[in-house]
Amino acid sequence: MIKLLVCCHKESEKGDDLLVTVKAGAALKRNDAQFDFNDDDGENISLLNPAYNEMTVLYWAWKNYDKLGDPDYLGLMHYRRYFYFDARREDVRLRTKVPKELFREKSLLSEEHLELLLNHGVFLCPRPSKRWSVYKHYALTHHIEDLDAAISILKEIAPDYAQAADEYLAGKESFFFNMFVFPKEIFFRYAEFIFPILERYADERGLSERMFVSERLTGIFIHQLIREKKTPVYLPVLYREGTLKERVSAFFSEWKQGKGLKAKARAAARLFLHRRKESKRI
Repeated sequence: MIKLLVCCHKESEKGDDLLVTVKAGAALKRNDAQFDFNDDDGENISLLNPAYNEMTVLYWAWKNYDKLGDPDYLGLMHYRRYFYFDARREDVRLRTKVPKELFREKSLLSEEHLELLLNHGVFLCPRPSKRWSVYKHYALTHHIEDLDAAISILKEIAPDYAQAADEYLAGKESFFFNMFVFPKEIFFRYAEFIFPILERYADERGLSERMFVSERLTGIFIHQLIREKKTPVYLPVLYREGTLKERVSAFFSEWKQGKGLKAKARAAARLFLHRRKESKRI
């Protein structure tokens, strides 16, 4: 059985036997949209979503795997970014909304087709983006001190990944979006690798900004799998961007709410970290 999580925020619809919609950051804000699950059901870190982003959905899946039916494979996609399940295609950008049935047909989204792809490799991941080195790209787009801190933590608590980290950061192939389809055992290995690093990172660096380092840690994990001769199947990404009017409207809506949401997120993060420290004392 294969389950593909779709990380959602505002608008969504119920999934089906293959697609599973999960509301990210549900502990911070509920709405009338219908989802299959919320990331604050059961053990969770939903309050930390403003910093952790889609990682709160992955944490929820890790800790509540049985609620998904204990699938053999688990994947993650986003409400705006999906895999295009045809390895021959380039990335695709949709400027208009597409009916669900047509979208599934055109993107070759079916469990049967996924099984065929997985016959050619151990796992699925985005086709790597090739530009500057991974390290240089991060330095140009984010705060390099954050990545340095994350790698220092990795080398301390996950030393088996140190060589993969050095190779990946020096290389020019980046795996973005925290998207993948992993066998169950690899997904659990991934979660056990990344979340202790992110927890330690949050303690040391704080939660005032988004954890862009998670994408690089996921890339390091994928690179380690490749080093272990676990064959990937690279897939293009389908971007569901909507119309120009919808994108501009969404931008200004998020901009207006940003200040208030950031303050709320900081308060929620402080409360979460306080509770965690108190629980460790008991």
